[in-house]
Amino acid sequence: MTIYFIFELANTFTHERFSHMNDEIEITVGELARRLGVAPATLRTWARRYGLGPSGHEVGAHRKYDRVDVARISVMRRLVISGVSPKEAALIAIDADVSEAENLPTIKFEERAEIVEVILKALESLDISFVNEIIRREILANGVIPTWVEILTPTFMKVGDHWARTGLGITNEHLLTEIVIKILREVSAEIENPVNAKPIVLAAIGEESHSLALHALLAALAERNIQAHFFGARTPVDSLVEVVRKVAPPVVFVWAQLPQNADYSIAAALPAVRPSPRLLLGGPGWEAGRCADATLVGGLSEACEIIGSTLGVDL
Repeated sequence: MTIYFIFELANTFTHERFSHMNDEIEITVGELARRLGVAPATLRTWARRYGLGPSGHEVGAHRKYDRVDVARISVMRRLVISGVSPKEAALIAIDADVSEAENLPTIKFEERAEIVEVILKALESLDISFVNEIIRREILANGVIPTWVEILTPTFMKVGDHWARTGLGITNEHLLTEIVIKILREVSAEIENPVNAKPIVLAAIGEESHSLALHALLAALAERNIQAHFFGARTPVDSLVEVVRKVAPPVVFVWAQLPQNADYSIAAALPAVRPSPRLLLGGPGWEAGRCADATLVGGLSEACEIIGSTLGVDL
């Protein structure tokens, strides 16, 4: 694993999780272990081997960590999760200026697969803040589509494969899903002055409960300043028909993750409005041979391209 460190971006973990602490705060080994998701024995080892222990420890008294101690331990743990050896991580943590959050070391990766592995490790240790930080930073730097294709999709696949093999880790999938949805919705909310006069419509019909890909599409469109009405999971066909009748959207995108939720009657059910909306179907639930009256979309990037061309927008 090839990882190197920069100091140009803020590491928000310590600032977010411990911003309520002042310089006088003191917490025990057990409390810090619970907050960071590590064993108390690990903290004692780091203190003994690398000098990353309570700076104000008095002989005969309980070991207490102050704000600076907590910040250094947080840096240490973040680096270890990211694949840095404990010895090297300790040297970096000790030298880091933890007086200001923006001075903390930030991790960059040369390979996208490294990011996936780090997210998986952070999920195992319930380091929600770190997972948030990595995903937000990738979207900010590279956009929704590359982050979705190169990082998020492989991560979800690995989590799913692990659950299928072992029956364990389903909580990681739920946790990652909630984190990703929150971030994508925040991206979607940033749209201003949309290029389309009428919003397009995104929905998962029937009993389809999987709508994460729709969240990704909504955010990717928002990056392109394209507005959409998001109806999410389990949208009845009748409700979708009523929406089309009221809004007359230029595009209707319907998602089906599972074959049993691919309702092919949607093409005939859409009302005759002018101009007629373009029907796009996405997801592995649809069969290409049965989509003659609609356009079957192969992926997130293609969906954005087709929607952009339908709207006459140069993406």
